[in-house]
Amino acid sequence: MVLRGLLCAASWLFWVMASAAAAQQTEPKRSDVDVDDTIIVTGQKREETLLEADLSVTVFDERAIREARLRDFRRIDDLVPNVQFNEASQLSSVFVSIRGIESNPFIVNRAAIYIDGIPFRELSNSVLNQISSIEVLRGPQSTLYGANSEAGLILITTRLPEDDLVAQVRATGSTYNGDFGYGIDGFVGGPLVEDKLVGSIAFRASREDAFISNPASSIGEPGYIRDLFLQGRLKFTPNEDLTINATAYILDTLAPGLFDQEFVPLDRDLYNATYQNLFNGGRAVGRFEFLNDAPKRTVEQNIVAGLSATYQLNYGAIDAAVSYANTDEDSSGLDLDATALPPVAGRDVEVESIYSAELRFTSPDSDVFEYLIGASWFRQEEDVQLGTAFGEASLDSYLLSPPQGATSQDFAIFGSATTGLGIEGLSGTVGLRWDRAKRRTEQQAGILDLGFAELIFQDISLEETFTAVLPRGVISYEPNDSLNIYVSASKGYIPGGFNLTAADADLADDIVRYDQESIWSYEAGVKFRLPDNRGYVNIAGFYIESDNWQEVQVLVNDQGQIVSSAFIAARASIESAGFEIETAYDITDNLKFTAAFGYTDASYRDFQVSATENLRGLPVKLVSEFDGNIALRYETDGGIFGRGEVSLTGRTPLDERSNAVQGSVAVINLQAGYEGERYAIRFFAENLTNRRIFSGLAFQNAAGDDGNLYAPLDAPRVIGLETELNF
Repeated sequence: MVLRGLLCAASWLFWVMASAAAAQQTEPKRSDVDVDDTIIVTGQKREETLLEADLSVTVFDERAIREARLRDFRRIDDLVPNVQFNEASQLSSVFVSIRGIESNPFIVNRAAIYIDGIPFRELSNSVLNQISSIEVLRGPQSTLYGANSEAGLILITTRLPEDDLVAQVRATGSTYNGDFGYGIDGFVGGPLVEDKLVGSIAFRASREDAFISNPASSIGEPGYIRDLFLQGRLKFTPNEDLTINATAYILDTLAPGLFDQEFVPLDRDLYNATYQNLFNGGRAVGRFEFLNDAPKRTVEQNIVAGLSATYQLNYGAIDAAVSYANTDEDSSGLDLDATALPPVAGRDVEVESIYSAELRFTSPDSDVFEYLIGASWFRQEEDVQLGTAFGEASLDSYLLSPPQGATSQDFAIFGSATTGLGIEGLSGTVGLRWDRAKRRTEQQAGILDLGFAELIFQDISLEETFTAVLPRGVISYEPNDSLNIYVSASKGYIPGGFNLTAADADLADDIVRYDQESIWSYEAGVKFRLPDNRGYVNIAGFYIESDNWQEVQVLVNDQGQIVSSAFIAARASIESAGFEIETAYDITDNLKFTAAFGYTDASYRDFQVSATENLRGLPVKLVSEFDGNIALRYETDGGIFGRGEVSLTGRTPLDERSNAVQGSVAVINLQAGYEGERYAIRFFAENLTNRRIFSGLAFQNAAGDDGNLYAPLDAPRVIGLETELNF
């Protein structure tokens, strides 16, 4: 029945595409164009081609985004070598690991994320809408950008308003495991004042059932997510020297039946043998299910606004940007026993505000000497309350603990200069950043009842300031317009902080406070065009070593029950070495091939987790041994296309002791459809083989060690249809 239904759908789809191709003229095909010359890198604050950029960078322009159908932020790591995303659920923020420098929900993102010039410490997947370009820069970028670019940088630019009136509307429907998702998004933009002011509005509304459902829900809702997104942009050019951009958006998320961190058992057979008849009423957990009785609901609102300006001087240009971002989240339903037993449940209430400002002066482009100087300021204010509920609880049963507050404030001065070194095509770049980070945390006295234990909060106020000097140096040799060879060395860091759990227990000061972390990253790369100028190959190798590596450790009581999963120490160190290769080749005007492969050997050089146990030599958690992607896309002159893509991920430890290890995984994605100037239709299938893939940290059962481990799951097989209309 399923096969016959798919064949009928495919036949209908082919008829629609053929009719569309016959009825509509398509946009002209590109002819012999140097592929890398059409890809522009802006991450170093100058427009340069992919070949000219003296760092390892992956760029998705509008064409690549359309062809890969990048609608989901989580899909980026499938296409970028040596980059892994991890998350705690379909709802959670995305954390980015690059080249063995891992990030997770309990360590601040070691990779910076910018959207339209606005910095984000954490990023919700729902923000990815109407994107015009994505740049992923590997390696520290502290001499160009603000805080938290220790591992690398992701720059996202949303679609800009245009001088002509344009509009687009897109509708998507999908199905997975018998559940459904659907959404509509669009864009409209054009001139508001001739030659002076253009504006645009982008929107998105979606509702999708949870990828991982909960048949044991105590509120009768197995889980769904509803998102409403609205963004406005303005571009004002009062004269030829001044450009001002303004952007603002609001994102509302409602998710009945879901907590923002959801974990499923790694070993389903063991879980069912332990709990099926004991606590779960005879029900066995399915491949993409969990059985929790905790009352669950997540409500979140994000408000973001930013203003930037560029002023062209007689010599050089000044760039300035200010932004504000606010997140207000209330998430109930962390099921501490991971079963359908009447709940021992948790709740998180969090309000976060981020303010930022950056100022830069950039000299004119020159083959002899060019430079950049700037300053950045960043402030983050966060208030958190934890809550618990017991027994036959409802959403109104949670009792909240006293509030905890944290403030981060960073100020930096940075600059870089590039000069010729006396040989044609040989140049050197040096950069330096001075960074001052102030960290403060406060807590009110009180008690949080965990059922099996009590957390006693004391009145606490802690403050510390961290400083760092971060250099970067590059030597680049470009003997002709088809070859670039470079070597670089750079330093990155993240500030230290405080462990409130340790402070509550009156532990030693060196446990309450953890020190700042730094890394040195060394890189060598070569980029070249293929002989017929229809493709390119980029290769880079790297070696990274750390000092005062910050690691999360799980604290348990005498009964083996988790008391804190967010204790951080800075007494470890790691080293990471590897390489990445990327290539794109237009075999013909109609057939395009892209491929990428990355290998990372990242391990703990030192990680003392107890008086008798050191994890030296074990692989760094959440870092895959390798990853890769191969894609072929064929498009006829009439606009009918097909694309096949295989993404590979190597062995990945899900915890620091490698007790939970995910084996190598291959994910197959397919697309077919029609794309024309006026409208498009796309049929897609993701994770075609329906692999069960874990996407984040693994923990033992919080209520006590039951011999199993629990981790979040990625999406199952998703099959869908997308239609698009352009005006």
